[in-house]
Amino acid sequence: MNQKPSLSRAVRARLLFRSLRFRILGILILCYLIPVLLLGGLAGSFLLRQLRLKTEAALSTAVSHSWDQTVQSVDRAVSLSRDATYDGELAEIWNRWNTGAIGSPEFLRQCRNYLDRKYGREELFGFALFFPVSQPELLAVTRSANAYNAATLQALRQYTAVLGDSLDTHFRFVSYRNQMYLIRNMLNLRMERFGMLILEVNRQELFSPLKTLQTAWNGSIAVRLDDYADPSVDWASLKPGLTDRQSENLLEYGIASSGESDYDFRMRLQLDRREQYREIYLFRSVSVLVYVLLIPIFILLARFVHSRITRPVTLLSDAARQIEEGNFGVTVPLRGGDELGDLGVSFSKMSVRLKELINKTYREEIELKNAQILALQSRINPHFINNALEDINWQARMDGSETASAMVASLSVLLNAAMGRKDSSSEHGARAIPRIVTLKEELEVADAYIFFVQQRFGPDLEFVRDVEESALPAGLPLLSIQPLLENAVEHGIAPAGRGRILLRARRTDRTLLIEIINSGQGIRPEDREKIDIALRGENAGPHLGLANIVNRLRLIYEDRVTIRVSTEPDGETAVRIEIPQEEESRR
Repeated sequence: MNQKPSLSRAVRARLLFRSLRFRILGILILCYLIPVLLLGGLAGSFLLRQLRLKTEAALSTAVSHSWDQTVQSVDRAVSLSRDATYDGELAEIWNRWNTGAIGSPEFLRQCRNYLDRKYGREELFGFALFFPVSQPELLAVTRSANAYNAATLQALRQYTAVLGDSLDTHFRFVSYRNQMYLIRNMLNLRMERFGMLILEVNRQELFSPLKTLQTAWNGSIAVRLDDYADPSVDWASLKPGLTDRQSENLLEYGIASSGESDYDFRMRLQLDRREQYREIYLFRSVSVLVYVLLIPIFILLARFVHSRITRPVTLLSDAARQIEEGNFGVTVPLRGGDELGDLGVSFSKMSVRLKELINKTYREEIELKNAQILALQSRINPHFINNALEDINWQARMDGSETASAMVASLSVLLNAAMGRKDSSSEHGARAIPRIVTLKEELEVADAYIFFVQQRFGPDLEFVRDVEESALPAGLPLLSIQPLLENAVEHGIAPAGRGRILLRARRTDRTLLIEIINSGQGIRPEDREKIDIALRGENAGPHLGLANIVNRLRLIYEDRVTIRVSTEPDGETAVRIEIPQEEESRR
């Protein structure tokens, strides 16, 4: 006695997850929350990607433009230093001095004049310095070098002279005391090194495009040009192009001169990632805020659905279960105002009325027994039953219960078919002639049965009719399709819990082809033998309906009728009947 309530609670716990409440909650999640999140996520990822690509494209374009301008300035500085070798003026002055044609003061004066004329007004250079390698203490400098004392210039000359031993015909950008210099060996026509040219590079002018880029993007720029380099940068590991260093909240753009250049020029631009992607971060923040706001909206929607749909349905279901267990007269605390409220009021009235009727029935048991005897003696005929169903149908329509009305109408169709109203056997006396109806009439019976079945399965059962218009006048025995539909429901749909039934009818010149295909539980090996027995017209237990149809059709059409039960390639079960149509003309 104590075990039954425990079992009932366990069953209810399992059924709770299959209840209407959880199904509606699942529908809300699948049809509202998940689509919103998915669409928001997809739209967000697309927009974020577009914003990222837009930012990266703009950055790449700006870097390339500034880099090209800077490279042009570097190439121009190199070209100006090369002119001192190609025009041969310094070589001519040195040659006259080396042969004794002019003295050292005149040598320095002519060299200074050349340097002033060549580089004195060039914005890329601060000053120019030249000294002969045979007597390096002789320094010829432009007037712009007056700000430097002689000791500083001699120290610069000593530093660069060591580097000049390895330069040969090349040039090099070097760094000395936090300043950039361009140094080059001076060679005569016999390719003999006779001196060195030192040009102080104006970094502000040379790297002006990069400074503009740095200001425009609010970033940090480091450069390397030969020996002039920022020592804090690991130039060996610099990657070309854009690198997202998300862990350090940085965007890094690296670029280097091509292998065809005579100098090693590299640049690194670092940007604040959050500043450059501020639109992306803003969009993400707004998206998170929207998703957070969706949660209370979803909760309110779920509470509304619970209070206005699932709770009334649960109350009605529990009350119906109590009535099923014999507790008549139970009512539900629902009031009118919407469809479920009206249904609750009608349910309570029906329950109370049902209890009154049962009590009245119990008190009048003897009178009812007498009435039953009289009713049996009166041999109730089909017309009386049909009229009674019409009265019930009319009353259901008056009460506004369209479902009950439709169920009564469908039941009337089934009863008419089952009782064989207007059966041709009654019109021929003792001679039993099977009733042949049109496919259109038979489909009315099938539709009535499917209507009742769909009340049981709801949306889990899908019924599809594919009937050619030309097949509707074709003849077949009454109740040939409905039992096959019942077999499809009981042996296919019901075990699977859901499925689809396709009823197809085609008419040829001499044959009516009827196909009933269901997608429920397939034919198991143990069922195949029973089906084969039923197709022979023998008693096959659960397939008795199929055996009865086989016997009826073969009794009427003999061997001209064909009945097959097979499994389709996709696992569906198909029943096919081919009924000859020459019998139609004999009716």
